[in-house]
Amino acid sequence: MSKKVVTEDTIITIGKSIPWGAYEKFFRETTGKELFPVFHYWLGTQAGKTLKEALALYDEAARPKNMEESLSEKRFDNMSGADKAFIVAFDKELEALGYDYGGYIGGGYGGDWGKYAISYGKTGTKSRPCPARIYIKDDGSIILRLYLTKVDKHMQYIENAPAYIKNAFFFEGGDCKSCNTACAPGKTYTIDGQLMQKCNHSTFYYYSPTADMLPHIIELLTKFYPVKKVKAEK
Repeated sequence: MSKKVVTEDTIITIGKSIPWGAYEKFFRETTGKELFPVFHYWLGTQAGKTLKEALALYDEAARPKNMEESLSEKRFDNMSGADKAFIVAFDKELEALGYDYGGYIGGGYGGDWGKYAISYGKTGTKSRPCPARIYIKDDGSIILRLYLTKVDKHMQYIENAPAYIKNAFFFEGGDCKSCNTACAPGKTYTIDGQLMQKCNHSTFYYYSPTADMLPHIIELLTKFYPVKKVKAEK
C-alpha cells in the first residue's frame, strides 16, 4: 500500500484518510524546520483549510509565545480571569528563578491530570529539570504541581508555613505501596512527628491556587530551587 502523498491543495481532514505522518512530512519539507511542540493541536484547528492556507499561518503559529499570548488562544476561553492572572504572575516569578515554559502550552494527560499542561524547565539547559507544572482541566480550572525532593531538609519551614502550603505535604490518601516501579521510590518524610510515605504521583498539588497564595508558593519553591548567585569576577 503506497503512502498518502499530500500537496498544498490538499484539504486538511483530521482523523480520516490522511495520516499524521503525511502532514508532518509536508510541513517539515516545506518549511525546512522541525515541527513546533504543539503542532498536532494547531493542525487540528486548521481542519477544512488547504495546506497552502495553513502554511501561510504556520510561522506565526510556530513562534514561541509569552504567557499572555498563549492564554489568549481560543482553547482557553473557558478559564477565569483570576486563574489566567495567577498563571501569568506565576510565570513571571518562575522566569526570575531561571525557569521558563518554552513558549507553548502542550497537552495534558486527561482526567485529573488536566487537558493541557504548562511545563517549566531550567532555562538554557538541554535536560530542562522541571520544578513545576500547571494543569488546565476540561472545565478551565487549574492545578499547580511542584516537584520537590529531600523534603525533610526543609521541614522546619514547611511545618510553620500557612495551612494551604502545609496541606500539600500533610494529607490523607496517596500512600505508597511500592506497586509501580515508575513511581519508585515515592516520597518519604516526617511532618509534625508523623511519617509520610506517599506515592510519587500523589505529591505535591495545589488545587485552584489564588493570587494571595503565590508569595508563599514561590518562597517554598526557592527553598528547594534556590537562585544561584553569580560569582563576581576578580
